[in-house]
Amino acid sequence: MSPTLIASGPGRAALLRAVVPAVALCGVLGAALSFLVPTTATAGPTVKVAQAEPVQPGFQRFAWLNAWADHHTAPGGAAADRLDGVPRMRIVVGHLRRTLIDFGVLAEVEAPQREAFESFGREYALVSTPDATDDAVFFRRSVFRLVSKDTVTMYYRHGARVTAPVVVLEERSTGQRVGVLPVHFPASLPSAPGQKRWRDLNARIVKDVVARAEVPIVVAGDFNQRNDILCDLTSPGTGLVSPLAEHEKCATARRAPIDQAFLSPSLRPDRYQVYSGPSARRATDHGAFYQVRVRLSDIP
Repeated sequence: MSPTLIASGPGRAALLRAVVPAVALCGVLGAALSFLVPTTATAGPTVKVAQAEPVQPGFQRFAWLNAWADHHTAPGGAAADRLDGVPRMRIVVGHLRRTLIDFGVLAEVEAPQREAFESFGREYALVSTPDATDDAVFFRRSVFRLVSKDTVTMYYRHGARVTAPVVVLEERSTGQRVGVLPVHFPASLPSAPGQKRWRDLNARIVKDVVARAEVPIVVAGDFNQRNDILCDLTSPGTGLVSPLAEHEKCATARRAPIDQAFLSPSLRPDRYQVYSGPSARRATDHGAFYQVRVRLSDIP
């Protein structure tokens, strides 16, 4: 299998390398997306901690959730009466351990939460960006190694540019590789209406990344949309499927959550689960953690 995520031309290995032409929005806005040549990184030091076994040989568990940025619950924040970011991240790590998660996405993470995750969850590695609030990929060190990381520019509220990591992981036992792209699309709020154009642009960026992927890929996070993004990202030609519904049934399917995952069909996602108990409600304002089982190899 090719060691890259994104095709960049014959005979030249690259994770992400292309230039997306300027995209006009509402006849006024033009935006450009540049993909960078990857750097190779290691998974970090080996940590001697108890390790969970894979759910089944050839399968792994993938999880995603909105971690609710620390500033919301910090002193002076809009939800300062709620548990702050560090103990909330301890709850998240405990959930990942109990449910034997192997890799996943944390949307809306800030520095105190990143530090807490790395302190409490030493069996996991975290791949993030320098952004003050970012979306991160995590993986169990004993199960995966980090092959490469690149970044892609996406857009948040009012067109603010944000950086998303695009990560390639390799399963240690089989050598199978998978790409992960975490996302956080902007919501339309009374204080910030008209954000749909940025969500639409982000969806087009996601499709572009997936179209050039050379390994199976998972796109997950907070889309701030429900069945509309479910239908859009599972439409014919996108190369993605959802554990919630097939494209033909997306419009009439149950009301989708705003936290979703879309995967390459070869990953054969199943066993979709939602955890919405007291711990999830304390840890995130979305009130739920999500997971799915994926298949990274042909081991029976």
